[in-house]
This record gives sequence, C-alpha cells and structure tokens, in this order.
Amino acid sequence: MNVEYELEIFLANLLASVSDVLLDVASLFLVLLGPFVIFTIIIHWLELTIQTRLAERFGWKSVLWTGWLGTPIHELSHAVMCKVFRHRIDDIALFEPDRQSGRLGYVRHSWTRGNWFEEIGNVFIGVAPLMGGSIALVGLLWVFFPDATAAALEIGRTSEEGVVSQTLAMVQTIFGHILDWKNLGTVRFWGFIYLVLCVGSHMAPSRSDYRGAGKGAVMLLIVMCFAGALVSILVADIPSFSRSLTTFFSPLFAVMLLTIALCSLATILVSLFVRMFARRFTVG
Repeated sequence: MNVEYELEIFLANLLASVSDVLLDVASLFLVLLGPFVIFTIIIHWLELTIQTRLAERFGWKSVLWTGWLGTPIHELSHAVMCKVFRHRIDDIALFEPDRQSGRLGYVRHSWTRGNWFEEIGNVFIGVAPLMGGSIALVGLLWVFFPDATAAALEIGRTSEEGVVSQTLAMVQTIFGHILDWKNLGTVRFWGFIYLVLCVGSHMAPSRSDYRGAGKGAVMLLIVMCFAGALVSILVADIPSFSRSLTTFFSPLFAVMLLTIALCSLATILVSLFVRMFARRFTVG
C-alpha cells in the first residue's frame, strides 16, 4: 500500500513539474513570438490596404510606382539572410516586374538538406523583409528627420520608465516632430511619406516566402521548445527572466512599433488621396 501511495505521489509531482515546464515554455514563447506575430499581421493588413486602394484607382501599374524601391529592399533582405545562414544564392532579380504572375523580384537559393542550421535559416530568410524594411524605414527617418530620431534616442537613454511606456514615449516624440504643422507644407515631409510608402507597401513576406519559411519552421520549433524547457529547469524565476527578455528586445519592439506607426500614417494618407479618383479596376 505504501509503495502504491508513493508511486501516486511521484506521478502527481511529475505531472505538476511537467505542467510547470509547459507553462513556462508557453510564457517564453508569448514574450518572444507574440509581438512579432502581431507585427506581421498588422504589416500585412496595412500593405494589402495600400496596394488595394492604389490598384482600384490606377490598376496594376501602380505597383511600379512604389516597387522600384520597396522590391529591391525586400529581395536584398532575403539575400543578406541567405548569406547569414550559408545558403547559396542561385539567382536573384531585385526588380523584374511580371504582370502575369504578379511577381516583382525574386531570390532563388539552395541549402544543404539535413543541416539544421541551414534548414532553420529558411524561417529567417522567409521573414527577412519585415526586418529589412523596418531598418530601411528607420534609416529614412534618420536622414529626413534627424532631430526627431535624436530626441527619441535621448528618451531611450535617460528614461527610467518601463519598456512599454518608454517605447510609446519615443514613438510619440518622433511623430510630434514629423507632424509639426511647419513640416506639412514642405517637400521634405511629402518626400519622406512617399519613400515610406514605397518601403512599407512591399515589406511583408509573400506566399512563396512563407512556403520557404515553413521548411525550417518545425526544426526551429523543436529547438525553441528544447531551449525553453532547459531555461525553465535552470532558471528559478521565470517571470523575472521574461521581463529581462522583454528589456533586452525592447529596441526591436520599438522599431516594430515605429514601423507600424509610419506605415499606418502612409496608409491613412493614401486612403485620403485616392478618394479624389473613381474606382476603375477590380482587384482580387
């Protein structure tokens, strides 16, 4: 009887430990992947909105007005990540519009099957345009509005607020500078918005990008689950560890929030602009 009782206690404790590990892994996944998933969904929606609004009024050729800049940045993002993960670039076209297929450019790459590092690289190669586009937008902000960028960085350096409050304050400061009434009548402001439109309307991964990313997603998931379980076992205070992770990735989260804000501004302005023209084309 004592043996059965001890076995029950052991199994109950084991089940509780496994449950705790799974909850810890889930919380770590939420911290690491949650913001990126939300970011991806929003950018996809904004890009689709921009392209649809323009195509309804001006047809397929409207994609060329923005694609000349956005597409090369998109494809170069793929290419750079190919190099990082040791993939071979077999062919690349930075801007080669094909109306029949809807393709504007491409990167064809190959890798060593079974090599876990190169296999996992497919995930990062697939979603690379999101980060490449974000970096390009930050670069445009720095070139066109250096004072706004410097003011935001100063907040990040001196503020003692939490990550979320600090990030929101930085974005608010940037937009306070950009949307100053003195800027709205300048060539600088509208040139900046146009370039943001060019980049922001082509930074979301395509269907083929996601298919490529799926080739390494399972392996990446396995590695992340193993790493999460290991962290859960070795780290006593998971909530504190999660807060540390959030702080560590706060610059990335700030860039993602700024990207959403800039693309949202471009989407609003495009939606207002196209109201002056009648719908002449059917999209989709």
